[in-house]
Amino acid sequence: MNVVNLTGRVAKDPEIRNNVTTLIVATDRVKLKDGKTYVDETTGYTAKTTEFHKVTCFNGIGRAAATRAKGAVVAITGSIHYSIWEDRDGKTRYGCEIIADKIDFF
Repeated sequence: MNVVNLTGRVAKDPEIRNNVTTLIVATDRVKLKDGKTYVDETTGYTAKTTEFHKVTCFNGIGRAAATRAKGAVVAITGSIHYSIWEDRDGKTRYGCEIIADKIDFF
């Protein structure tokens, strides 16, 4: 099954083109050192790394997502979609995005 669940923050304001809304969602996960979590000496909190995900939303989901601003917390259910294309120079390029089936706003 191709099912993705993400909960994170909108990293920049949504982009809208031809009834398609694109979000960049940031999620955090703990960093490991020797297989264990550790405290970041600078912040005093558990060390984390941030990952950014491109989320594509169509139709009504896209219209609702377009109303959210940078920093909004969202929970997304969808699927992974991979793309392959050739750029203007003839180089093969690869892309990965999440196609949203459902978005919950907090």
